[in-house]
Amino acid sequence: MWLPALWTPFWGDDYVFLHAAHATNASGAPWWSDFWPSSPVRFWRPLSQEAYWRLIDAGLHGNAFAAHAVNLGLHLLASSGVALLGHRIARACAWPHAGRVALLAGAVYGALTMHLLPVHWVAAANNALLTLFTTLSLAAWVSARDARGTARVVLFASVPASLALALLCKESAVLTPGLMLVAAAFVGLRRPTIGEAIAWLASAGVVVAWLLLRGRFTANTDAAYELGLGSHVLRNATSFVAWLLNVPREAVRMAVSGERFQGSAWIAATALPMLGAWMLAFWSGRRALSPTQWLALPVFAVLAYAPYFLFAWNSYEYYAAIAVILPVIAMARGIAGTPRALAVAALVALSSWIAVEGTRRLDHPGLIGRARWAESTLQALERQPTPPTPLHVAVADGQRFYAIGAWGLAWRLDIPLQGISVARECPPTGTCLVIDGDGGSRWRETP
Repeated sequence: MWLPALWTPFWGDDYVFLHAAHATNASGAPWWSDFWPSSPVRFWRPLSQEAYWRLIDAGLHGNAFAAHAVNLGLHLLASSGVALLGHRIARACAWPHAGRVALLAGAVYGALTMHLLPVHWVAAANNALLTLFTTLSLAAWVSARDARGTARVVLFASVPASLALALLCKESAVLTPGLMLVAAAFVGLRRPTIGEAIAWLASAGVVVAWLLLRGRFTANTDAAYELGLGSHVLRNATSFVAWLLNVPREAVRMAVSGERFQGSAWIAATALPMLGAWMLAFWSGRRALSPTQWLALPVFAVLAYAPYFLFAWNSYEYYAAIAVILPVIAMARGIAGTPRALAVAALVALSSWIAVEGTRRLDHPGLIGRARWAESTLQALERQPTPPTPLHVAVADGQRFYAIGAWGLAWRLDIPLQGISVARECPPTGTCLVIDGDGGSRWRETP
């Protein structure tokens, strides 16, 4: 299902980061400068963005196929992290078939639709890295409870270390200390030991240090990422339910933007099989979890998604990547070692395949369709003589043009970024690239 993503071109923010990474590498800036920027940045994610893209530029020479292969590898590692956490939770809870629980949890997690954008968009590698380091932190936290001697010390020490790496990848890792408490309750409430208290306090200290550094290194973000209360909370809560039911974002967009029948049919085709999988696993395995464990599932999911309920505008499936981890492990617990495992796996596979293939086939304004349009447009422009600068670009549809952006034009046409001006209309004189609302492009030259 995910292999076709290898042939996705760069698009959108990919060009922004690629262009910046190439300039940084060419300047000879030290690698540590990504972690201690000299001027404020929009997002301080040095491990999963700046440093990551410098590796893409220097090590992979800006090759899109290789970059997507790395993304797919990171997704497999993140799914393996979920499997590892599932195994450690199964052992801590004394569940039978711990190995099967781990394999099922990792496989189901890896197939969920919420990974569609991170697998197809190199700039979203931060999500897989966040999942990997979060699961490593939680797995060490759960395992250390029953470990002894040096192993116990090493495991507890690795908890804040993994958390620090997660925070350097994405901001939502700030919730990990809370998720640690939920995970501890899930595997069994008991009086915390000195080691557990130290590990948790150290993790909280890492979060505080990160917040202070983030305040220093970041500037005001886009209005779409502002947190607040309002009607958007209900919209985001509805989206959260959709993501848990494997519904792709583009199906939701279609349903609310006029194509109601097609969008609703697509939602039903993905949600019903996934709902059947959840019900089959949880109802048949309802006695497999204790009341405390049942309560911990929604608490974990809602806590992990908490900031995204408050987002002013943006809402994507991959925001639920951490929220779904413990529910997926509980799903695996309900079906491991039973004939129902094959049926649940088939339902999840059917739901995801319909969602992913539908999104791939959808033309603009579908996200993957937007990427294909960008690549075909850039290839057509590359076959023409290099335009003179300054280059003016008149854009009728900003959402569509986002897949190219000024950075994409600069990178692919080998012209200076500062020589490109994007506006709604062409200026009275000069060379102007007109990109119409339907995606067609043409040159306009006025003396």
